[in-house]
Amino acid sequence: MAYVALDTVQGLISAFGWTKADNGAAHASMDLDASVGYVGEVYGDYIKYAGIDHFSGTVAEIGPGDNFGVSLLMRKGGAEEVFAIDRFYSRRDEASQDKIYEALSQKHDMADLFDGVPSEKNILNLHYKYGEPAETFFADREQEYDALVSRAVFEHLFDPIKVLRDTTEKLKPGGVQVHEIDLRDHGMFFGHHPLTFLTVSKGLYRLMTKNAGRPNRVMNHVYKDWLQASGLDFEIRIKGLVGVDVSFEPDTWDNLDTALKSKAIKIVQDIRPALSAEFTDVADEELAASIVILVLKKQNDT
Repeated sequence: MAYVALDTVQGLISAFGWTKADNGAAHASMDLDASVGYVGEVYGDYIKYAGIDHFSGTVAEIGPGDNFGVSLLMRKGGAEEVFAIDRFYSRRDEASQDKIYEALSQKHDMADLFDGVPSEKNILNLHYKYGEPAETFFADREQEYDALVSRAVFEHLFDPIKVLRDTTEKLKPGGVQVHEIDLRDHGMFFGHHPLTFLTVSKGLYRLMTKNAGRPNRVMNHVYKDWLQASGLDFEIRIKGLVGVDVSFEPDTWDNLDTALKSKAIKIVQDIRPALSAEFTDVADEELAASIVILVLKKQNDT
């Protein structure tokens, strides 16, 4: 009921057009070195997962949060322009952010990417679009992209499959999308079974989440079904498993360690009798994935 009340408040806030929020403030809890390292990690993951050496042309980063360091590395690598799209304006400390941009500029020789001293407001060819959800942003514009990326964003979207349809339509031939999706409950039921949030009825869960952007419960099987019908070249890599604290290199389900998969499936089976009706027929292995990476590629026109 507390989540229902909080969600109602968020709905009123959104109705008044207030877009500032703590969502996406990833760097608020990091020191300078950690922030610079995190930016490099995220950028490196995108490059690795996409199977490319660098970004080029026009790129969209969905949900950049409170810092545009990843966009800067994309620009440094060869992207001509980057669109940073966010439903909310993540609160940030400008002085701390300026230090991050200065450190990134020095580390990667990026002075030419700023119109003046390194700071958010001086980044060249960065188009920051906040206050509009991805569900309408891509559908309402003619802009096309060579690449689209996101990290820990799709689980917060109200209609992630619509966003995939729209971004795919706006993806240029030969383009690529990389989306890392965290399918966990984001601490909603901390201390309980990791899939407790899947036991809440569909109607009640909607009341808990429809405004606040809490996890949407669009699980791995939904993405897989859409991708299989899309006609795209795609791969789903598993980066995390339910109840498994061991880190491993993202890979397809068949290639993951058998013991780790068995542990995750057992955890799914333990809660299966209590699952909400919409998940009772979903295969154990689909609910066992806690973090997935979608890599989508559109073939060149022939």
